[in-house]
Amino acid sequence: MSIWRKKITLSTLLKLQLLYCLLGMSYNIVSYYLMISGSPPLSSNSPITGGMGMLAFGLCLISAQKGFYKTYRWLMALFLIVFGYGGIVKHFIVFAQQPEAYASYSAWLVAIGSNSFGFLLNLAAATGRFEIRETA
Repeated sequence: MSIWRKKITLSTLLKLQLLYCLLGMSYNIVSYYLMISGSPPLSSNSPITGGMGMLAFGLCLISAQKGFYKTYRWLMALFLIVFGYGGIVKHFIVFAQQPEAYASYSAWLVAIGSNSFGFLLNLAAATGRFEIRETA
C-alpha cells in the first residue's frame, strides 16, 4: 500500500508542520544574523520577508487546532503556492542563474530540503489526507 493512501493524524501533521515552521524561522534568523554581521545572508531571499511568511504560516495552523478544518485546508493550499514557488522553484531558478547568491551549496540544499518537506506536509493538509481522532 502506498504511503500516500494512508492518512496521518491531524495531531501528528500539525506537529510536523510546526517543526517545518521552526526550521524555516531558524533559517531566516541565521540568515538575518549573518546579514547584520556583515556576512552574506544564507540565500537571496529576504530573511525578514521569509520570517514573516513563516510566522503567518505558523499562525494559520491555529485554525486546525480550533476545528476550522475547511479554513485550514484552504490556507494550506495557499501556502502550497507561496512556499512552492518562493521556497522551492525560486531557489532553483536563482541558484541556476547565480549560485553565489547563496552562502554555500549546503545553505541552498537546506532551503530546498526544508521547503520540500513543508510542501509535502501542506499538500497532505490541503488535500485532506489527515484524520481527526478524538482524545479521551
